[in-house]
Amino acid sequence: MKKSLFALAAVGALAGVAHAQSSVTVYGIIDEGLTGGNTYQSNGGTANTANGVVKTTGLGFTSGNQSTSRIGFKGNEDLGGGLSAFFTYEIKMDNDSANGWATARQAFVGVKKNGWGSIAAGTQNTPIYDAVLASDPGNVNNIAGNLITTSTKGPQGALVAAAGVQTNQPYATRLANTASIKTDDFAGFTARALILSSAGNQTETTTNTNVNTASIGGTGVVATNGTQSVTNNQSGFGIGADYTWQKLMLTANYQSFKATSTGNTIGITSTLFSPSGVTTTATNSQDSGQYYAANYDFGILKAYVQYINRKVANDVQNSVFQKYTAQQIGVRSFVTPTIETWASAAMGKYQNPASVAGTNGTNLYTPSNANIKGFQLGANYWLSKRSNLYAIYGQTATSNFQYASSTANNVAANQNNYSVGIRHTF
Repeated sequence: MKKSLFALAAVGALAGVAHAQSSVTVYGIIDEGLTGGNTYQSNGGTANTANGVVKTTGLGFTSGNQSTSRIGFKGNEDLGGGLSAFFTYEIKMDNDSANGWATARQAFVGVKKNGWGSIAAGTQNTPIYDAVLASDPGNVNNIAGNLITTSTKGPQGALVAAAGVQTNQPYATRLANTASIKTDDFAGFTARALILSSAGNQTETTTNTNVNTASIGGTGVVATNGTQSVTNNQSGFGIGADYTWQKLMLTANYQSFKATSTGNTIGITSTLFSPSGVTTTATNSQDSGQYYAANYDFGILKAYVQYINRKVANDVQNSVFQKYTAQQIGVRSFVTPTIETWASAAMGKYQNPASVAGTNGTNLYTPSNANIKGFQLGANYWLSKRSNLYAIYGQTATSNFQYASSTANNVAANQNNYSVGIRHTF
């Protein structure tokens, strides 16, 4: 009897210890501000229209200007021996939406071994996005002027997007159906890798006489009434490495993702590149990108240099592609214990194939280039460690972009975007 009571007491004690070693944290950001700006587009925004200037202005309260508003849950359980299990589930919030909720951001689960690193699976940030988060002078805010992140708040963003600058254009931010590995720090080096794998196959009944018609050039597979098998595959990988030595930080990253589909007109469609800005004109595509950056903390300020390159090409026709490159320098500094400022300036280029109908019924494609310049200025006034007031101003200009058709007018766009608001983290 005494042994039984002792055993029960031991089990209860162990259960109490296990419970004490588990934790769940709720975290988030609420960001709201008054946002405005305007965009001018010269020579018309639609192919083959008369020359002119199109103007869009905007002013109003918007959510997620400095940081995307979100709520998240993090959990960690100590499994003993330096091993732990963890999870993260994060949701984007829109303060100005009727329902308040938008889309899921990250959702993954994994295990970690102290001194080695971690593995996880689910919807996760890409290696390039993780690197940008750690090496951007503007801390990846959502106001125009930063050519590494290319975001805009307000309706005036539509015109500059038509002239070559879209939100999240330089890189894919996060992907579902992924597994990742991240190492601990080894003599200043850390590394990360991500693998994407998602495959689907279904058989469908159709009466379409051109079921598998290729989107670009050619007729594809012609099918009569009956059934066909449709496969949709997404695959790829990303790798990144960081090195930190005293006040210097270096990062190098590469990622390549591919989406293929045997049926473009029925069934499942591949949506690999959502929510990124760059998309191809057909489903079958290859998305490759590189990102390199460095920053050095001089004490009075931190200096930044960044380079990004991305190309999304169509597997059916090699001349169909979109390419974006940009170089940016910046600084960030606390001018007083409570006032923080930053500035960045950048140059870039966007290439997109403009099309014109060919004589044989297919489209012909010729590259069209847009030269892009941008700068951004910003400041924080810290009320506490978790709350701050902010003011951000940015400008973006594009030129020499042949919109939609190789016979269209060249268009140029100039945009300014600003926001003044408050952010609270918890």
